[in-house]
Amino acid sequence: MFTIRLRTMRYRPDLMVTIRNDVDGWDQDIPGIYENDEWRFELPEAGYQPRMIFKFMLEKTYWMDGPDLAIEPGAGGDYIYTDAQIRFPRISELIVESGYVQNLFFAPNLDEGRLFDVIVIGSGIGGGIVADQLSDMGLSVLVLEAGGYLFPSHVANLPRRHRIGQFDKHIWTLFEEFKVQNYTNAFNTFYDGGQAFNLGGRSLFWGGLIPRMSWWEMELWPRESIRWYLEGGGYQRAEDLMNRTPLQPAPYHREIKTFLRNRFPEFSHFDAPVAVHYTNDGLGTISTGMFSTADLLMESRLTAGPQGNQNLWVNLNHVVVRLETDGDRITEVVAQDLIANQLRTFRARHVILAAGTIESAKLAGISRLNDPNGKIGIGITDHPIFFTHFRIPPGTAFHNQNGAGKILAQHKDANLDAHPYNVVLELGADFNQGRYLDDDLLERHIREKDNHMLCELVFLFNAPLMEENRIEQNGPSYVKPVVHMQASPAANPFMGEIEALKNQIIGSLGGIPLPNNDLSLKPAPPGGVAHEVGTLRIGANNDGVVDTDLKFLGYENLFVCDLSVFPASPAANPTLTLAALAMRLAEHIRGLL
Repeated sequence: MFTIRLRTMRYRPDLMVTIRNDVDGWDQDIPGIYENDEWRFELPEAGYQPRMIFKFMLEKTYWMDGPDLAIEPGAGGDYIYTDAQIRFPRISELIVESGYVQNLFFAPNLDEGRLFDVIVIGSGIGGGIVADQLSDMGLSVLVLEAGGYLFPSHVANLPRRHRIGQFDKHIWTLFEEFKVQNYTNAFNTFYDGGQAFNLGGRSLFWGGLIPRMSWWEMELWPRESIRWYLEGGGYQRAEDLMNRTPLQPAPYHREIKTFLRNRFPEFSHFDAPVAVHYTNDGLGTISTGMFSTADLLMESRLTAGPQGNQNLWVNLNHVVVRLETDGDRITEVVAQDLIANQLRTFRARHVILAAGTIESAKLAGISRLNDPNGKIGIGITDHPIFFTHFRIPPGTAFHNQNGAGKILAQHKDANLDAHPYNVVLELGADFNQGRYLDDDLLERHIREKDNHMLCELVFLFNAPLMEENRIEQNGPSYVKPVVHMQASPAANPFMGEIEALKNQIIGSLGGIPLPNNDLSLKPAPPGGVAHEVGTLRIGANNDGVVDTDLKFLGYENLFVCDLSVFPASPAANPTLTLAALAMRLAEHIRGLL
């Protein structure tokens, strides 16, 4: 016998390590035993002479980084490897785990004989809000979420990993470590999105900006139904849900806004609306931080009663694999219980697809849903986004070591053919979206950035759906969908305009480049900030996939509530609009029961 040992504190038994080799075949996993902080593989010498080439595998899926390993086991003995030598790539698949908190507060409802009022597939912004609203209305709601319990709250409400002295404004940086890429890119496609399979979906990682669509962005939306609803109170109700107690702007923020109004009078300049719940001064309540549907659903599950856990159940680690139909109705929702490793079937009077632009289209394709207009999966589009980072040095007019501001600007004469973009300016962005609990870290950060203010300027464009873009599903649920997607050219005619505006804004503020950088506008990749839309679009004249009530054409009890229903990709970040649509859908379904 000879022994291969991987001495590791990083890859313990909750992550299985196996061996694959050229003798048994590169598709055969050889198991080992984990004892005394090492994986041990004992193999007979006779079967592996004179030489064996092998690699370690993680979770039977991820090959170790680096070249193959080679040994000559004829002499027996031990072959020892360590964490310093063996590394695996970051896991980018759905993580299946069920810890104490998940089991305590999210015990699944596995009653396959029960008829729920509503089943919601997905727990992100759309699914989480519509599920919470419906359960508050007294309807029995089952949420099926493919992922597990990851964080109890938005990552901005938790301790952060800081990049001391560097530009690091994004409060969703942890998304790179937890996102799942359940898709493959077709040839010449550069989609760089990701899904969040966990309680709360991507609402755990979003940036919190919640602007309304302007009138000209709504020109591509159904007027009498959705547009009038949004303008007639829908947006206000969504803002009340997501941002109940806005923070009063600090003096520096007001100073910058006044300067911009005087310097750029052709634009309207607003306090950028952000979904942060600050302390309610009247009641003295504790701040609840940035909005996420993980917070929303967990609060309901923790609280007994009709507005709490009496009507709401959340089954985590349940991947919906298909919808069963009979004529114009969804009769069953079939889900794989990843913990028990078995299929389960659930029934409801109404079903809401809220799994996201890619996953909802994938599920529609797997289930072979009727598609009278041939639009399922067609049109996936992300609006063009261009950004640059800069700094304001000490001693200049607008430098404020402890200042921060976030301004949203829109051209007063914007329309679909002229100035179709929003401008977002963040000054002191490391403070605006930072959270420093340790004063020593904060002092070091200020010192290492040389007391400069770190800033960002972003341009976001409106874009129509691109008919040549599509999602293609070739196989059952375990097969990844293929994304065919080109970047929208909607911004191309306006690049000179925004380049000049960028130079004027940064120049008037006294901004200079970051070290080892320049002030050029960089494009965000399609999907890079999770704004992709359009695979199950609304049709104003029944020419899409869903009608203006978000109901699937041809089905009486199937609805969609995620970004896939957008008939265009607005300049405004889409989250507030989706939240308003979720509240509208909840009201509509209540009226049906």
